Amino acid sequence: MSKYVPLILLVVILLSSGCSQSFYMKGQTASREGAYEIALTNLYHAVEENPEDYRPWREIGIIYYKNDFFGKAEEAFGMSNRIKPNTPSSLYLGLIFERGKQFEKAIKLYGSAINLEGDSSTRDMIRDRLNVLIDKKLEQDASLAIRNESDIDIRSIPDNTIAVINFDGSSLQPEMKPLALGIAELTATDLTKISQLNVVERIKINAILDELKFSQSQYADRKFAPRVGRLLGSRRMVLGTITSTGEKSFRIDGALVNTVEGKTSRTKATEGQLKKFFGVQKEFVFNLIDTLGIELTKKERDAIEKVPTESFLAFMAFSHGLYYQQQGMHEKALESFGKAKQYDPGFGEAAGMAGKMELNLSYARDKDKKEFEQKITASVSVDGIKTGLDNIQIINLINSGFIRGIDTNLDFGIIPIAPPGGGSIRNGYGVIIIEGNLDAD
Repeated sequence: MSKYVPLILLVVILLSSGCSQSFYMKGQTASREGAYEIALTNLYHAVEENPEDYRPWREIGIIYYKNDFFGKAEEAFGMSNRIKPNTPSSLYLGLIFERGKQFEKAIKLYGSAINLEGDSSTRDMIRDRLNVLIDKKLEQDASLAIRNESDIDIRSIPDNTIAVINFDGSSLQPEMKPLALGIAELTATDLTKISQLNVVERIKINAILDELKFSQSQYADRKFAPRVGRLLGSRRMVLGTITSTGEKSFRIDGALVNTVEGKTSRTKATEGQLKKFFGVQKEFVFNLIDTLGIELTKKERDAIEKVPTESFLAFMAFSHGLYYQQQGMHEKALESFGKAKQYDPGFGEAAGMAGKMELNLSYARDKDKKEFEQKITASVSVDGIKTGLDNIQIINLINSGFIRGIDTNLDFGIIPIAPPGGGSIRNGYGVIIIEGNLDAD
């Protein structure tokens, strides 16, 4: 009989090492059952018991978040992340900041969640969210720049910044006016391939122009360029005018404005047939680069010479999509970008813009239905509970009959599974073999 006394003591010691988790597990279980007061009581006890455990703070944050106490939730998630950065806390903090339209903070939190999560469906979901929030942040920056226009220090604007303003197509036939937006978009895309330049995002440009209530004919007005450039934080501005030179041909006239010095340099005009629009646009870009005085590397020149599409129908559908996007008509924009992809499945820019519109439409729906929040809640995986016993050890003890009539999920954070080698555990019985001299010191 004396042999079994040390064995019983061993089991008691092993089991007692897991008891420190009970407050946390009781709190977590109560939270899932909606007993939030009981949950908080237990979770705060868990915090007192083990200040280095980040999980109770995370669970406290989730409870406060569910009950719309966002200030307290932010504090709790912050405490959890300070102890140990973890994906759930970062995601929920991102949701809190997004609610408050603090897009910069939300972007940082979602970005950290991507780094913590690694490759997974959650990572893809967050990345999509980031793409939308970055655009929201740029729009927010544009409004803020106009409100704080008097505080802008033009000397701080970097020398390598450049912005391609929407080209003026006001003299074109109504169905052809979007051509000006398409040409400007491709020009900006080509300039991003030059390492010496930092090209201002088009979404920010559109937001500034919307805030200033500019008409299409004012896009190429050089007297407005210095102000727009200061608001955008751009040293140089590319202006352009698209005019018809016949039923099937057009011309691009451009100008490069130094927004700090107020100097303007005209670019060489380019002209050609509509069906060869890509050739005209590329010629305009290389003339612009000559005006900038930039010497391209072979890699940069090859990248710029690459034609995104030779289909005029695809390009016009793409241009109409840009027009609808500018007007905030995202469903119509998505339809047009979709048509562009149909006309030319290899038109990558159209596919990219279609994806962007889908994300924007999804974002609008998520705000009403809290779909993204539900996705986050569903994707958050609670960490395995670490106790003094290995999970397999606990399972074997349960299956062998040493532990009975106990809520294993509550006390150990696990649901019993069959031990290695298989076998049913529904009846709670199994076999455990302990070898060695149990009477040894």
